[in-house]
Amino acid sequence: MNRFLSLKISDNSSSIEAKRNFIARVTIALCFFLCVGFGSVFFIQSIYPLNILFLFFAGIYVVAWTMAVMNNPLGAKVVLYSSMLAQVFFMSIVLGVFVQVKVFYIPIAIVPLLIFTKQEKYPMYALLILTGINIVMINTFVENNIFQTEKIYSTDTYNYINNAFDITSMLCMLILAFLFLQLTEAGEIQLVKANEALSNQKELERKSNFLLKKAKEDQERANVMKDFLFRIISHDLRSPINTIHGLTELLLSHRLTNDERILITEQLKKSTDSTNQLLDNLLSWSAFQINNSTKPIIDTIVVKDLVKDIFKQLEVKAVQKNIQLVENVGIDLSIYGDAHMVEIIIRNLLSNAIKFSFKEQRVSIHAEKIDENIILQIKDQGIGIPKEIIERLFTNDKTVSREGTFNEKGTGIGLLLCKNLLENCGGTIDVNSIPNQQTIFTVKIPTNTPYKSQHTAASR
Repeated sequence: MNRFLSLKISDNSSSIEAKRNFIARVTIALCFFLCVGFGSVFFIQSIYPLNILFLFFAGIYVVAWTMAVMNNPLGAKVVLYSSMLAQVFFMSIVLGVFVQVKVFYIPIAIVPLLIFTKQEKYPMYALLILTGINIVMINTFVENNIFQTEKIYSTDTYNYINNAFDITSMLCMLILAFLFLQLTEAGEIQLVKANEALSNQKELERKSNFLLKKAKEDQERANVMKDFLFRIISHDLRSPINTIHGLTELLLSHRLTNDERILITEQLKKSTDSTNQLLDNLLSWSAFQINNSTKPIIDTIVVKDLVKDIFKQLEVKAVQKNIQLVENVGIDLSIYGDAHMVEIIIRNLLSNAIKFSFKEQRVSIHAEKIDENIILQIKDQGIGIPKEIIERLFTNDKTVSREGTFNEKGTGIGLLLCKNLLENCGGTIDVNSIPNQQTIFTVKIPTNTPYKSQHTAASR
């Protein structure tokens, strides 16, 4: 047990392949304990047939664990991933449109990148195709209510299940991010051993220099990606998770009136919806960084609709300071580009404007088309930015991160992320600020975004 839980990588498990097998075992154990936990609670609450479904799949994960222990790692991985897909599908059938089970596809989609080795790429491709089929089937049969799933539980039960699934999905994301860190450490150890072997083969040094340089660049890029991944998690997920935690504590206090409970539940729903969107963005960014080949999803973006959606995401945060969000965006303004990237840019800038504004102020966004570009201006009347900080604002310098007017914490990664995404789509960002008066961020985005190569953007 101690060896299983150890964070250190032993000599026998230092290779990438061995570490991926280790991560597969951890994932099997995680799925088993989640199934046992949920199944037990559902049995106590008499929530049928979810209780039977979860305990059944707990038995399947026991089979997968046995296969892993019996030195059949590929079979264990196939059983693990197939069971995860099947479980989500049957949960969707049982719960219908009343619970958003699809949030589990976010951590599920990351699992193959962590557990399958290069030699196992064809089974991984087959299972990824199965994942696509599974998603299509859920969208076709469940979302369109072809099975005509009836409401078999109370509204409160569906809400509790929804919230439990959302929180579980976020926790799984954090655990998978931690396991990815372990995988990176295995890569670092493998690189050290490669260097030691090369030092003992001086005659082959000249022929090996190119491979060694490439391995070093790949490792450095992996380290940069690791830092970005964890900083983005901290920057984007800290606020909604704190909001969910606070609202949940209010609900558990049992001191609220019925109207207050309804209001808190609505706010909790908005916060979880916002967190789901953040996780979608995080998944897109992670795939963008890991693969270096992920193509942007290009479509027509109606700027006004996107801004209104972001306002809804930030509503709870603005209400806490009684800040008025104002938009002046024409309905005819549109961009042909990647909506996720544009949303991350605008959301980060608006979130920062709220963070550095005082109570009862206003944060506005203005948009207009000039030539073949959309010009966005995000303006606040908060604490402003000193000149010495502006000079280092769009760098990886953590010292530029400041607390907001309500002591909100920051990581200093948001504006750098905006700059990198804008450079990738041919845009620019500028800032003008008068301390203690106002700050205006100006963003220029081409209406037809000419995306650069993913390799260039990911290696910044």
